[in-house]
Amino acid sequence: MFNILNFRTLFVAALSAVCLANAAADKQDPPGDFYDEVSRLNKVLSEVNRKYVEDVNPTELTDAALGGIRNILDPHTTVFTPKDYEGLKVSMEGKFGGVGITISLRDNILTVISPLSGTPAFKLGIRAGDKIRKIEGKDTKGLSLDDAVSKLRGKIGTDVTISIEREGVPELTDYTITRAEIIVHAVPYYGMVSKDIGYIKLATFSDKTLSDVENAIRGLKKQGMKKLILDMRYNPGGLLNQAIDISELFLKRGNVIVSTRGRTQKTESHARKDGTVGDDVPMIVLVNQGSASAAEIVSGALQDWDRALIVGKTSFGKGSVQTIFPLDNQGNALKLTTAFYYLPFGRCINKPENGIKGLKLQEEEYEAEEAGEEAAADSAKKDTVARDTFYTHNGRMVFGGGGITPDVDVELDPMPWVIQVQERMAMFFKFAVKIRPDLDKAGVQMTPDWEVPDSLYQQFRDFCLKDTNFTKIKSNALVGVDQLEKSIIREQNYMGDSAKTVSDSALAKRLSEMRKTLEDNRDAQFDENKDYIKDGIKRELLSAMVNDSVSTAFAMKRDKQLNEAIKYLSDMNLFKKAMSTPDKKQPEKKAAKDKKAKK
Repeated sequence: MFNILNFRTLFVAALSAVCLANAAADKQDPPGDFYDEVSRLNKVLSEVNRKYVEDVNPTELTDAALGGIRNILDPHTTVFTPKDYEGLKVSMEGKFGGVGITISLRDNILTVISPLSGTPAFKLGIRAGDKIRKIEGKDTKGLSLDDAVSKLRGKIGTDVTISIEREGVPELTDYTITRAEIIVHAVPYYGMVSKDIGYIKLATFSDKTLSDVENAIRGLKKQGMKKLILDMRYNPGGLLNQAIDISELFLKRGNVIVSTRGRTQKTESHARKDGTVGDDVPMIVLVNQGSASAAEIVSGALQDWDRALIVGKTSFGKGSVQTIFPLDNQGNALKLTTAFYYLPFGRCINKPENGIKGLKLQEEEYEAEEAGEEAAADSAKKDTVARDTFYTHNGRMVFGGGGITPDVDVELDPMPWVIQVQERMAMFFKFAVKIRPDLDKAGVQMTPDWEVPDSLYQQFRDFCLKDTNFTKIKSNALVGVDQLEKSIIREQNYMGDSAKTVSDSALAKRLSEMRKTLEDNRDAQFDENKDYIKDGIKRELLSAMVNDSVSTAFAMKRDKQLNEAIKYLSDMNLFKKAMSTPDKKQPEKKAAKDKKAKK
């Protein structure tokens, strides 16, 4: 048994919002009185506590209720445990006490993906591919990634000992590492992609984002930057104030950047000064389906004010504002959606499917489809109607409905199946780890100009085809053959043949031939994509033997969306045409009208 008063306090706090949201969502019944609903919940809890067939664990019930809040309200509302809340603060602050390595699980083994340049682990010689077999003398087998990170992080100045297994070294090697302040840079890479085009990769919006971007801009200007590409693909967002500060770098004083609107808040943020990068510097912003929240605020504001051309794919559409409310002194906290983001000329960033209304609509469509009704078809028709249109400062048409729609849509080429498997299973990474000792012994100097010899490509090909985990993954076509065979066997059983293999010799031969042809096709894809595979090998070797920045610069050469951005900035007639509008008068009037109405 447990203290019912304490349980009520925890559980009522968690569930009262759920009950009210349920009642509010019910179109048939009006919402109940808050205190009546709390009283009803208290009675249920009291009966559960006193009469349920077994003792009730209040923690399990509370966690289940708190998890349910997300389903009732929206995907971004949640309750943090003290550990989760601390992790959130670390990610927003962009610094922590640690050893300076990026780790992951490779074949269920804790593995170093890369040491961060200049950190304690980097200085001690920790390498990409090193397997962490022990932490403080305790075996890491079965240790989760989160638990491993927790053990490696700690107070600055304290020591942690790890036991490393390295390719080519027969015994484990112990490294005692003194923890230091580890700063996670918001700009993992910047550099020149042509003699006058600068490039900045902006990965997140944390406390250090503004200073990192300003540092990158200063560095690029020294290298002769006249034009700029800001890459925010796969940037999940972060702090709102940093999004405002970054937008301010490129806009004019007084320009609206973003506004928020909710039941309890309404704000509008403006640029407080002229940007340090004036509009004499043509600019392109790269976005894709992984660009969200703060990244969408920046790209949307620059698009609305015609400050930058947006290239890539439509962004994620996460345009809701979350506010953190501490719940107690133990570190529990509530992250609650309190408003939506709106761009300067009225577009709401949030896509409907990223909120509870969108989730409910999807459920209704699914139920209608299952029932064989026509409602699903009607709903599909609604999805195809023209979206709301808005106009930028200069009168260019842009689209509402959530997310940032690029001015230049660039679809990436489909990746061949064999390459997909190689990338997904980190085969390039594993091969680089395996082959590095031989290259070191041979005195190979790894530089961006180094070419992968055919002999090394052949070694990689053999490495993949000898890896049982790699070869057992089947293409969709091979899976289809397996399913066809099972269907034939089921048909045989129905006809009275209980064989577990295809009894018809002609059919069995055809199936065998199909499998052989598809397997040969898989193997042929190696040579068909030889150049890509060589680049993959070189990319990982550069990362392992030089550093991530050199590897990134090399990998960018195959980036189709980036190359499209470079094309537009290299041809200013093409750039100006993409930024212009066919008929300026009418759209400008409408833009002014829309702006006035939204205010």
